[in-house]
Amino acid sequence: MRLKAHAKINWALHITGVRADGYHLLDMLVQRLELADDIELIPQADLTLTLDGAHDAPADRSNLAFRAAAALKAATDYPNGAHIVLTKHIPSRAGLGGGSADAAAVLRGLNTMWGTGLDTGQLAHIGMALGADVPLCLHAGLARVGGIGEKIHPLSGAQAYQLVLLQPAAGLATREVFARYDAALDNRTADLPGAEHALRTGDPSRLKAVCHNQLQKSAAALCPDIEKAVSSLYATGAAFSQMTGSGSAVFGVFSDWSSAQHAAKTLRQDWPVCLLTRTLAG
Repeated sequence: MRLKAHAKINWALHITGVRADGYHLLDMLVQRLELADDIELIPQADLTLTLDGAHDAPADRSNLAFRAAAALKAATDYPNGAHIVLTKHIPSRAGLGGGSADAAAVLRGLNTMWGTGLDTGQLAHIGMALGADVPLCLHAGLARVGGIGEKIHPLSGAQAYQLVLLQPAAGLATREVFARYDAALDNRTADLPGAEHALRTGDPSRLKAVCHNQLQKSAAALCPDIEKAVSSLYATGAAFSQMTGSGSAVFGVFSDWSSAQHAAKTLRQDWPVCLLTRTLAG
């Protein structure tokens, strides 16, 4: 069985509070991308993993794809296993949800291949124990996400946007970025209803006024190349540019595919990690 594990971007990320256990409560607008890792699942007696094309993803049992398979096997008492062949295309430590997407794809794929019969809610419950973004990655397209990632409201009507992604050489650890945010709050908030409406129009010029990531300022203090990436994308014609998730990847939205291609060609001279992709409409 061959699968795609699609990356995501955050159009909006607003921190609404902190739980007693230290987890931050979020209100986010998230959309999946064409950019994806490739996964092949091969039935066999035990669980094994082969990793290809990795940036700095772990190739052992700590990999989220392997952990997802082990968690599903344990939850369902499935007697056999699978060989997971994971080919990475999504940069790690970038805020693009690559590891979570891999875990979600493995949960869905093995649930089908093994015939374990779990519904999306049951898979999400297993996924939440692996990472807060895993339940989100069980859904396609655009979604409003709350809580620590467990409250997911799929949204319809989002258009496909042409993107160029840049990642600074230094990745960021999510924990460090949230700690920096706690020390220096960003009081600007996104207009999430306005962002939802703008994403349905297909007009990228409307995004700058309504989208915002409250972690960007804190992440840029740890990695100044984030702001350099934003400036580089605007300089090559982006209608809107912003960091995704907790970074360090930055996306730029372009009016058409040709403009995005031209910008990517220029940006690759200075940015080794420069990817061309689209959001998934729906």
